[in-house]
Amino acid sequence: MEEPTTTCRRMDRPIIAITMGDPAGIGPELIAKVLAAPASVASCRAFVVGDPAVLEDISCVVGTDHRFRLITSLSEAAFSRSEVDVLSPRGLHVQRVAWGQVDAGMGKAAALCLHAAAELALAGAIHGIVSAPLNKEAFHLAGYAYRDELAFLADVTGSSAPFILGVVGQTWTVTVTEHIPFKDIAGAIRRDRVLACITKLDASLRRAGYAEPRIGVAALNVHGGEGGLFGREELDQIGPAIEDARARSIEVEGPIPADAVFIRAFSGDFDGVVSMYHDQANIARKLQPRETGATLLLGLPVICGTTAHGTAFDIAGKGIADAGGLETALRWTVQFASSGQLV
Repeated sequence: MEEPTTTCRRMDRPIIAITMGDPAGIGPELIAKVLAAPASVASCRAFVVGDPAVLEDISCVVGTDHRFRLITSLSEAAFSRSEVDVLSPRGLHVQRVAWGQVDAGMGKAAALCLHAAAELALAGAIHGIVSAPLNKEAFHLAGYAYRDELAFLADVTGSSAPFILGVVGQTWTVTVTEHIPFKDIAGAIRRDRVLACITKLDASLRRAGYAEPRIGVAALNVHGGEGGLFGREELDQIGPAIEDARARSIEVEGPIPADAVFIRAFSGDFDGVVSMYHDQANIARKLQPRETGATLLLGLPVICGTTAHGTAFDIAGKGIADAGGLETALRWTVQFASSGQLV
């Protein structure tokens, strides 16, 4: 794959790289379905980073009847609605795909595609990335010792402060801690980290079109700590961070017990929620309709959107996967990319 010699300009229809994800999962199927939706492709200039043969095979399964055009450089892309440009990274050699199987080769394929998109972002050649889901076990088996794709992209791009923004219908989420052992969570709840998450969520909501975002902050301990009886994190770290945020004119409330904060958010009290740990947010997110959810990776050279779910190996290759999550990821990636501003 040749590196581009010029950088792209911010335009009404941003250039979006859609990466294949794990070929053994539902990612290629989701891509085929999203590219078949006129509204999706009309909003941007999209191309796929992946293997054309994999995409052609799954398109036959789902009946989208796409034509795929192999390109060796982004400069060759035509962004035609009748023919999908597919950029195949160096070293990508997908043999027969065994749908629904964890395989190191498939993990490497997903990583190579994501790495190639990150290089294009660093070169200023694209405005955003949409990643079909990868399988973390296959990713690790392929030799990539990263806890998740955010850590991988941060390393590839040299980004020091990336973060995950979750989208669930009309509610947005960030978490103070992500993929770490549960026993380490309490020690990671620090005033500065909580404040940083509140600030990032406020900025992200404004970028998404909320003029005056309302943010709820979850407590860590049961019943919000009960005044220190069940833990002091609310008193010593979370509460002071909320006061710091209010001093910056951010509309924020908390700490609110975790069993109540999302009920209030889904009832319309908050536009976004700061959670203390991964599952505190994800349990609430995954109880909502899957097609409304997406995950945005920010703090990188360009925004990266992906689904709120995984590779769904149990239904891979059957043509029945719902593409709503990837459609949502693409829609928000386009909107954030079009804003021309990094959070």
